[in-house]
Amino acid sequence: PLPAHHSFSAEFDANQPVTMRGVVSKIDWRNPHIYIYLDIKRGGKVTTWAFEGFPPNMLVRQGWSRETLKVGDTVTIEGWRAKNGSKLATTRSVTFPDGTQRYGGPPPE
Repeated sequence: PLPAHHSFSAEFDANQPVTMRGVVSKIDWRNPHIYIYLDIKRGGKVTTWAFEGFPPNMLVRQGWSRETLKVGDTVTIEGWRAKNGSKLATTRSVTFPDGTQRYGGPPPE
């Protein structure tokens, strides 16, 4: 069986944009979406957030590869928070320390 795919508005809230800077702790480069896990440090406490991105084949067509982002990289991710309030967001863009920005997901519908 295949899992059902969802639209942006089914899972994410266009009224809750997020911008988070952190260290990449894990990358799941698989279908149907990649996930980038960021360790966010605030007030001495580290919290891990998951950022859902486009499917791998769409990212490759945009110039991404498995080497574009590595565990240990510090990046800023912009996106929209999940409606359920969990530490999950969708990825709109990823900004690297040198200022390079890559898109990793869709705009809100």
